[in-house]
This record gives sequence, C-alpha cells and structure tokens, in this order.
Amino acid sequence: MALASFGAALAARPRRPSQRAFLLMHSRNRTFLQIACLEICERFGFYGLQSVSIAYFVQTMGLTEQGAVMLWGAFSALMFGIPVLGGWLGDRVLGTRRTVTIAMALLAVGYSGLSCGLGGSAGVSLVLAVLILGGGIFKPNVASLLRQTFSDASDRVDIVFTIYYMSINIGATVAAIAIPFLAEHIGWRKSFAIAAAVLWVGFAVSLTLPRTVAAARKRDTWVWPACAAAIGLAFVLLHYPTLARICIWIAAIAILLVWSFLYRRATPAWRLGLRLSFALQAQAVLFFLFNQQIATSLTSFARDHVATTIRVASVNWTLQAGQFQSLNNLWILAIAPGLAALYHRAERRDRPISLPIRFLCGFIFLALSFQLWRAAALASINATISPWWMVAGYGLFSAGELLIAALGLAAIARYAPPGATGQLMGCFSVLAGLTSYLGSVVATGVSVGGASDGAAAPMAYAHLFGDLCALASLAALGSALFIPIARRMDARWRGAEPVTTTLRREQDMMDIAL
Repeated sequence: MALASFGAALAARPRRPSQRAFLLMHSRNRTFLQIACLEICERFGFYGLQSVSIAYFVQTMGLTEQGAVMLWGAFSALMFGIPVLGGWLGDRVLGTRRTVTIAMALLAVGYSGLSCGLGGSAGVSLVLAVLILGGGIFKPNVASLLRQTFSDASDRVDIVFTIYYMSINIGATVAAIAIPFLAEHIGWRKSFAIAAAVLWVGFAVSLTLPRTVAAARKRDTWVWPACAAAIGLAFVLLHYPTLARICIWIAAIAILLVWSFLYRRATPAWRLGLRLSFALQAQAVLFFLFNQQIATSLTSFARDHVATTIRVASVNWTLQAGQFQSLNNLWILAIAPGLAALYHRAERRDRPISLPIRFLCGFIFLALSFQLWRAAALASINATISPWWMVAGYGLFSAGELLIAALGLAAIARYAPPGATGQLMGCFSVLAGLTSYLGSVVATGVSVGGASDGAAAPMAYAHLFGDLCALASLAALGSALFIPIARRMDARWRGAEPVTTTLRREQDMMDIAL
C-alpha cells in the first residue's frame, strides 16, 4: 500500500509542473489576445480618423485644405511626442495596466466627442487634444504590458511581436476601409460614433487585464491636474499653428542637446556605438516625411485625379479617396511574411542583411514608388487615371516601409550605452513627430482645395512626387556610400572595451532577431 502510494506520488510529480506550465501558457495567451484586441481598437480609431482627416477638418472647422494639412501635421507630431512622458507615467507612477485603462478611456471620450458633432475650430481642437494624450500614453504602455507578459518566454518573443504587429495592421486596414465608406453614406457623426463604440469595447477589455504590475504610488493625485494641463497645452498648440511651429524648433534643439549630453557622458568605447546609432537614426527618421504623404498629398491626389471605380475579380468596387490608405496596410500584410523568410534564410546561411543595406533597399523602393506616382500625376493631366496606379505605388512604398520603419529603434537597441536606451528611444519618437510635421509642410505645396479641371494641379503633384523621388534617391545614395563606413565603425565598436562578453552575446542575439 505504501509502495503504491509512493509510486502514485512519483507519477503525479511530473504532472504538476506541466499543469502549472499549461495554466501559465493559457493565462499568457488570454492576456495576449486582450492586448491585441486593445491594439486593434486603438488603431481602428486612429487610422479611421486619418483616412478622413483632411476632408473632416475642412468641412467642420472651416479651414483651408492647407490649414487642414498643417493641423494633421501638428496632431501627428504631438502624438509622437507624448509617449516619452507616457512611458514614464506607466513605469514610475500609475502602473502599466492602470495607465492603459486610462488611455482607452481618454480615447473613447475623444471619439465620442467627435460623434457629438463638436463644430468649430475650438471644439475639434479640444477633442484632438484629448486623443493626443490618450494615444500618446497608450502606445508605450501596451507594448510594455506585452513585454511583461512574456518576460520569461524568450523563445516565443519573436512570434508574439510578429502577431502583435499583424494586429496593428488589421485594425488599421479595417478602419481605413470602413470609416470613409461610413462617412460618405451615414455621415461624420455616425461614423465616429462607431469608432467611439469600438474604443469603449477596448476600454471594457482593458478592465479585465490581469494585475501584472505593482499598484500605483499612494501620492499620485497630482497626475490628474497634470493630464488636464497636458490636454490644455495640446489644445493651445493645435489652435495656434504659429506657436506649434515654435515648439517644433524648440524640441529639435532639445534633442540635439540630449544627444550631445549622452555623447559627452559616454565612455570612448560607447561613443563609437553612439556615432553609428546617430547616423542610422537620421536615416530612419527621414522615412516619416514620406509616410506623412499617405494622409495628405497621396489622399488628395486620389480624390482629385484617380477614378473611383476599380475592377477586381470581375466585380466593380467604388472607393472613396481615404480608402486608398488601406492599400498600405494590405501590402504590408502581404509582403511581411516573405521578407521575414528572406531574413531567416540569410541568417541560416550566416550572411545576415545589415541595417545599412536594408536602408539602401528601402529608400530605393521609396524612390520607385514616388517615381511611379509622378508618372501617374503626369498621366492624369488629360483625364482621371486607373486606381491600379495607386495599388502599384503603395506596393513599392510598403516594401520600403518594411525595410526602414523600425530600424531606427533597432539601431538604438543595438548600439546605445547602458542606461541610455530609454532616453534615445524617446528622442527618436519626438524626431519622428518632427519629421512628420515637415512632411505636412511639404504636402501643403499641392493643397488645391478640391478637384481641378486644368493641368496646374496634376503638374503640382508631379513636381511634389518628383522632388520626393529625388530625396529618396539621395537618401539611397547616402546609404550606399555609408555601408563601408558603417562596417568599419561596427567592427571598431565590437572590438572596443568595455563592451563585455555578455553584451556582445546580447548584441549577437539581437542581430539574429532583427
């Protein structure tokens, strides 16, 4: 009897860890689905607003198209800047889970405000300020929550973040297709009411997140006045464009000072890595100038000079101008798996594709996309052109985006000194916002305020797309010339001390992951 009991105990022992592992895996999967749902909801709101932003601002705020483009530029710049504070708020003050819940509540309130039909410049600016704070504190904390959930499952991190990135594109694609259609057929208020409903669902999901982080500090009452002050500041910057431009230049100077401070404080060995990181970040951040054309000049071009009917599988589909933005996300979903397989194959052959080479290929694709759109603009002088021009252009653009977009953060993660990664990533986020704002400035050159019967408007688009093609070509040339320099700098950095054996091993693992 005793032997039987002992045998039963031995048989039961292996099952206990397995059962705990199963429960842990089940809990993680459930949390991941919740986080992916939150990301889909947030992206649905943002990309839904982006797809109709210029037309909405013109019609509800009485702005010129140029003014609407600059308002979206200021909104984008502030949305990139707030995450610097949002990450600190979640890590040090409120806790990640609580901050995510507050962010979802702010976003739901913001889109509800749009659905209420707040008209006039002041009303819309106030709603946008709420969305800036909500979106700004959401992004860093939902990613942090994902990292915490899978902190001791390093073998699954690549898969997790790949699926997470796919969820971003799912929300963006559905919104870019649905919101312009709904706005056209049921009106602005009802379309934004649907977006608000989606965000309220996200808020409800955020309330069910597990308590994986420490509770908030006891003395955090100052946070709420600070949030109100942040909304007030964002409102002022959106409502007074001249003041926004001044703040843009102040932020640029501040970033240069932070870079200078970090460089002076770093040891000689880490300065090698910082110089390489700064050069690679400068290339990566340039992408956001091109990316800003999606919501501005490319959407305006589609509205003014591209036919609204596209034939697919023997069926004619009617598209609004904003729905063309969904092509970017659809192409990313199509191209990303093949690109990941290419990276994996290169790693298996022990010939990884370096960051500078990826930049080079990415800028070549961007140059080709804008050259194609330039040809489309020239072809549209006499008549509207086929939507397939936009389909092909977005295919090239999306390939360039996949090769460039995330490499600035990869350069920081690879070469930043210990203790400086967070500061450099915050600076990169702000730089991306500044470059997006410059992209809006560039796009105002072809703000024609509606369809045109003459050739002036198509030629304006042709000049803009030609200039962007030239800029991307120069960036590609610079990337090509920088490749041998980057290799020498990387070799010197890897051979310098005190880059310890542990750090080198971590960098090698990151090389494989990237």
